[in-house]
Amino acid sequence: MNFQSLLNDVMKIVFLGLAGAVIALERTGKGPETRDVPTNEKRNRYVLCGILLIALFLRVWQFGGVPLGMNQDGAMAAVDAKALTEYGTDRFGTFLPTHFTAWGFAQMNVFMSYCMVPFFKLFGMNVITARLPVLLFSMMGLLALYFTVKRLAGVQVAQVSLAFAAVNPWHFMQSRWALESNMFPHVLMIAFLFLLKALEGKRRWLVLSMTFFAASMYCYGIAFYTVPVFLAFMAGYFIKNKLMKWKDVLLGVFVYALFSWPIWMTMMINAFHWKTMETFFCTMPYFPESVRSKDILFFSDNKGEQLLKNLEAMTGVILQGDGLPWNTISGYGVITACFLPFTLLGGYACVRWLTREEDPKRKAGFVALLAAVTVGLLSGLITAEVNVNRINLLHYGLLILTGFGICFMMRYLQKSAYVILITCSLMSIMFVGTYFSSHAETMQKYYYHDFLEAVTYAGGEGNHCTSLVITPDTQYVGAIKVSEILTMFALDVDAEFYQGKKTDQNGLTYGEKYRYENPRITAMDPGKPVAYVIRRQSLRADEVAYLEGMSGYLIT
Repeated sequence: MNFQSLLNDVMKIVFLGLAGAVIALERTGKGPETRDVPTNEKRNRYVLCGILLIALFLRVWQFGGVPLGMNQDGAMAAVDAKALTEYGTDRFGTFLPTHFTAWGFAQMNVFMSYCMVPFFKLFGMNVITARLPVLLFSMMGLLALYFTVKRLAGVQVAQVSLAFAAVNPWHFMQSRWALESNMFPHVLMIAFLFLLKALEGKRRWLVLSMTFFAASMYCYGIAFYTVPVFLAFMAGYFIKNKLMKWKDVLLGVFVYALFSWPIWMTMMINAFHWKTMETFFCTMPYFPESVRSKDILFFSDNKGEQLLKNLEAMTGVILQGDGLPWNTISGYGVITACFLPFTLLGGYACVRWLTREEDPKRKAGFVALLAAVTVGLLSGLITAEVNVNRINLLHYGLLILTGFGICFMMRYLQKSAYVILITCSLMSIMFVGTYFSSHAETMQKYYYHDFLEAVTYAGGEGNHCTSLVITPDTQYVGAIKVSEILTMFALDVDAEFYQGKKTDQNGLTYGEKYRYENPRITAMDPGKPVAYVIRRQSLRADEVAYLEGMSGYLIT
């Protein structure tokens, strides 16, 4: 057992005990009644800027180099974004699609790729520009978290919540690579803040909120059975408590429908097997080979068994992460285990504050937060054996509750602040140190650094090779589509060349220039201007010796 693991286990027990003591103390009626005290606004702005700068520095440090390489989903999103930038289509030539064709059996959400377009237009397609949208929305999400908590519980709780989120393992890791589903929680967090601001009676906030809620539908498929449920509940609550008029609710429905109907129509087209629908502003495609509907509990064969598996998976993700190195680091998870007692305490504090709140608008904020967390938990039960990404709707809510719990404890046990600060600092330092050292080396394999480096070298202009033969054995044996999309990203392959509408400078079509197969070693002719990219692990010793003995081959 290393120091990090020991510290995690010990402090988990300590914090759990302190949380129980705080609840017992609070139940006696003793302790502070207020959640906030007057503070200096100028100092608060400095604190806010300072925390955001620390968060930004951590996220941009070695931004293009750690993780080194490119995830296959991020590469696909980037390749489609490049096609959108140049031709207004995806890589297959579909005009402004509402959903991308991905691996055949599944599709890809489009929001992140559309956000890449201005960066590609200015700076071209590369690892950094492909990752910038998630980074920017992550920072916007942090800002939205701060102002949301400030509205609910005051500036001090907001500062603590923001500081905790700034060094949170999940929030940090997802902001440094390009996965389209990771845009979803940030867009929702922004929409959530604007929804609370809409209670002030200014319709522009309602319009902005519904616009972002509509945008979330293009971020992740989970949105279809979570966002409408949340919005329907909140609309009912607002009307019942006279916080919004019917005409305002109808305005919100109109704005949401105005921007989200194309993706809803896309889902209907695929549910009822209708033909692809193309308009002057977008294409709503039909995907005949999609199987993703089976990921939803209602469509599973054995619903009871699947429900238990989903519950087990969700519990595991919350407690320790999903074991996928691109999402979490072992021992840290989504929220490091020793801080989970604060999450539970924060849930308790949220309910207590809700019951004592007299301001109906502030009370509505607590209701909305608890509703969002509940919907997130339900999504984990409905979605098949979730990982960190599949319940990312939940993570901002857990972060806010954790911030609530930390402040709730500090106000009853003031000296606990020192223990919490020291523990959080140590855990954060160890986490960041691991991420940029041993974990960074591990991730090179999962982000195909060696493959991308080899393809970039083989396809470089200096090698004067007219065509490439590339291994299909990247993600797994026979992963032709993965090898292809990584090659297209590495070599900046033109979309119309890929579609067969253009030839290269040698008159070759895409199919003639790139072949994805494992060739017979003895059939290779080093005299031809062909570059071969083959996994060394797939070669026998005699084949390696054969290649090394022939002029024109590089074995690394």
